[in-house]
This record gives sequence, structure tokens and C-alpha cells, in this order.
Amino acid sequence: MLHTLSDLRGQLASVHTVRPRREQTLRELAEQADTVREELRGVEGALNSLAELEADRTRFRAQTEEQAFLRGRIDAHLSQLPGTGDSYEGSLLQLRASAAFAQATVDELEAELDTDAMQDRLDHALSYINTDMTAYAQELKLEHSERNVRLDVRKLTVLADTDDGITPLLRIGSGENWVGYHLVAHLALHRFFALNHRPVPRMLLLDQVTQPFYPSEVAKDSGNPDLIRSDADRNTVHGMFELMYRFTHDLAPDFQLIVSDHANLPDQWYQDCVRYNWRDGEALVPQSWIDEHPSS
Repeated sequence: MLHTLSDLRGQLASVHTVRPRREQTLRELAEQADTVREELRGVEGALNSLAELEADRTRFRAQTEEQAFLRGRIDAHLSQLPGTGDSYEGSLLQLRASAAFAQATVDELEAELDTDAMQDRLDHALSYINTDMTAYAQELKLEHSERNVRLDVRKLTVLADTDDGITPLLRIGSGENWVGYHLVAHLALHRFFALNHRPVPRMLLLDQVTQPFYPSEVAKDSGNPDLIRSDADRNTVHGMFELMYRFTHDLAPDFQLIVSDHANLPDQWYQDCVRYNWRDGEALVPQSWIDEHPSS
């Protein structure tokens, strides 16, 4: 009995030893089966796609053959009608010419809508605009204009390339620079629009472009350039108006620039451009109108 009991214990130990290996083998087989099932599903999906594609090709081929058959029957029927010989051929040629012209128009419109072509046209326009902006900014000696000044159409701001990187208008600072860069951007844009006959009004109205250069309301009201804070500011104001003067003369008579400002430069070319000098009680809205309608 002890011998039999010892044999039974040995057999039980063997069972415990073999069971983990059997379970691991079963798990590996189950994983392989799952992988094969995934591959089969992928193959079935590909076969279904090929079947659908073949069905579409068959339908398209059948439709094309049906259209060709119908076109042939129409041509045969029209050719048998009385009085349709030359007139039919002429009408057919005219229709084919119209169809070709319409197709050419479609191709031209599609080419204009091409994103790459549109980007190329935009880059070409910005190249001209940025060149003029840089030249105008350097003429006015604006800050960070030593290298390239350009327009960022995505963020609708002005950028200046410097040794330290790209500087946006917001970081350049000072009212003088902000006014100057807005001025050069407007002038460069309008010059491009005018020279390339773009559908943009040929007019620009500017108000108080010299406001940052005057120290007080009294100085602004007088319009005396001698009351500007420094010689540098006085030169900048003079340069701004001289730039606007040359700009309009270069584009004359295709552009009008209207400036409403307190400045009153003594230069003859400036005085020749003045149309209204509202001072000493004279204003855009006459005092007599205000007296006649006090409640308005």
C-alpha cells in the first residue's frame, strides 16, 4: 500500500507540472487563431472593395455603351429627316464648338481656383508691396526698417526683420512708429492696387497723422511745426507729407489722397495742396448752422 501511495503521489506531481505548460500552449494557440481571424477579416474587406470597384466599372461601362448607342440612334434619326442635311451638320458643329468653348471656360476657372496658383499670385503681389513698404519705412527712418519690412496677411500686421529675429508692429512701440508703419502699409497697398488696376477705390482718407508729434492740444490747434517737440520729429512730419505728396503725383490722376490734420507746413508745395484751412472760427460745420439749430 505504501508503494502504491508513493506512485500516486508521483503521478499527481507530474500532473501539476504539465498543466501550466498545457495552459500556456492553449493561450498561444488562441492568440494565433485571433491573428488568423484578423487577417481573414482584412482579406474579406479587400475582396469586398474589389467587388464593389468592379461593379462600379461594369455600371460605368454599361452606361457609356448605352449613351453611345443612344447618340448613334439620334444621329441616324436626324440624318433621315427631310431638310436636315446641311443644317443639321451646321447645328451639330455649332453645338460642338459651343461645348468646346464652355469646356475651355471651365478649365480656365478651375485654373484660377487652383490653390497653388492663388498662393503664387499672392506671393508675387506681396513681394512688390513689401519692397515699397521697406523703401517708404527707410525714407521715414522708422525703427527696425534697416532690413526688410513686410505685411503679414494671416495676422494682418506689419513685421520687421531684425538681427534678433522677426519683430511685429506691436513690439516696435511708440505712436510715431505705429503711425508711420500704418502709413507706409496703406501707401504700398494702394500703389499696387492702382498700378495693377484692381477693383479698389482710388482714394485714401487719413486723419491726424501727425498727432503723436505734437506735445499739447494748443500746439495741435495752432498747426505750427515749430512747436513740435524735437528736430527729429519735425523732420519726420515733413518727410511724411513729402512722401504723401510724391506718392499722389506719381499716381496722378488715378489716385486721390485726402489728409485732415493740424499741421500747416510753410513749404509752397504743401500750401498748394491745402483746400480748406479751418482755423480762427472756420470749421467743417459752420458756427451759423449750430446757432440756427441749437438742439440738433
